[in-house]
Amino acid sequence: MMFKNFDKVFKFTFKNQTSTKGYKSGTFLTAFILFIIPVAIFLIAGYAMKNDDDELKSCGADRVYVVDPEAPKADFNILNVSGIEGYTDILYSNAETIDAALETIEDRGETKSIILQIRKQDGDLQSRIILPDSSELDKDDVKNYNDFLEQSGTITSIVASGVDMSDMTEFMKQTEYSVYDTEGYKTGTDIYADSDKLAETQNAKIKPGFNMALTYLCVIIIYVVIIMYGNSILQNIVLEKSNKLMDTMLISIAPQALVFGKMLAILTSGILQLLAWLAGLAGGAVVGVKVFTSMIGVQGNVVSSFVSSFGELGLFKPVNVIVGILALIFGIIMYASLSAVAGSISSTREEAASNQSLFVMILLFSFYAALFKGINTTNPAIWLYLFPFTSAMVLPSGICSGVISTGVAVAGLAILIASSLGLIILAGKLYKMMALYKGNKVNIGKAIKMLAGK
Repeated sequence: MMFKNFDKVFKFTFKNQTSTKGYKSGTFLTAFILFIIPVAIFLIAGYAMKNDDDELKSCGADRVYVVDPEAPKADFNILNVSGIEGYTDILYSNAETIDAALETIEDRGETKSIILQIRKQDGDLQSRIILPDSSELDKDDVKNYNDFLEQSGTITSIVASGVDMSDMTEFMKQTEYSVYDTEGYKTGTDIYADSDKLAETQNAKIKPGFNMALTYLCVIIIYVVIIMYGNSILQNIVLEKSNKLMDTMLISIAPQALVFGKMLAILTSGILQLLAWLAGLAGGAVVGVKVFTSMIGVQGNVVSSFVSSFGELGLFKPVNVIVGILALIFGIIMYASLSAVAGSISSTREEAASNQSLFVMILLFSFYAALFKGINTTNPAIWLYLFPFTSAMVLPSGICSGVISTGVAVAGLAILIASSLGLIILAGKLYKMMALYKGNKVNIGKAIKMLAGK
């Protein structure tokens, strides 16, 4: 009979919470923004990585006339040995002056030739590229050739200095390399040839960061939900007293049912709102990853490969996910029950604001403890997963990422459930006890003594 007519309180409060225009517009607008943010982040990252990793494009030139007064006979054809695609078949010719080179190009009717002028100024080697008027090439092609010169800067400088390059062919050749682990060395298979081994290596690097991010996410979810809705629960309970509604309601509704009904209705509306936001964020992340993968290609598949390896890495096993979700739900209920306790001993909004520190201080302590101690995924502090106020924040991520054993997770969940029920019962008793109380301001310590009959 403790929770008799709980459903009526729940339905009434839930309807009041969710029927407002602000609730609906705030929910959907925020979900849309959270959808756009990850898509934009992955899009920007994709463009940045694509620009960084783009291969050097061909300049399209067939011949380059080199004007180098310091080394008029330098053989720049050695640059063709670099092996860079698009720059292995260019014919380099020497010219005394730029005008002489332009005249030669015009006389020969060449349309894919450019002029490279090299000169020394203040001890520095400078180069200029001249594009003839008759050339079919454009400024983008010239930029590509300039990028090639920058990439081959050391060799270009050596050639331009007039050094004899007859023995430099071997120096210019590219070196092939392979990377082996111990097992691969014995079998003759390098890491980059063994796709499974490469994926395993990549996943091992990603997993610690992923576990840390998941922990942060759970901590932030608990913190944000309680900060947003804990005060609302407290104020709603106090409002019942100030309006004298509870004098009538306590006749047909048990105080535990009243407190739990209002608390759960507010939390449900908040969690539904949060789920809509998380759905928007998750949808944006999925779309963002696909966009990122399509832009980056093979490199982008690292993310997809990691996601597909969840089972092998022990991440998000079905049983663990169920325990994690229950831990998240009861963690929120436990903190909300703490705010209900604060509301139950408050007679006015002013007292409520003062008593709010009861759960805010505990929340802040647990928040920072989880951030500083809970991110250690290699040697986790087990007490964090058993102490209810910290386990509410780290237990969901700890079990889903396989950081802790199922036994520790179940024990932590049992403690969370017991703590939640205990606080709800306590809040109900305090609510009933304070119904007709007209004395001095009551704090939690004094209220507990009154319950104990002292």
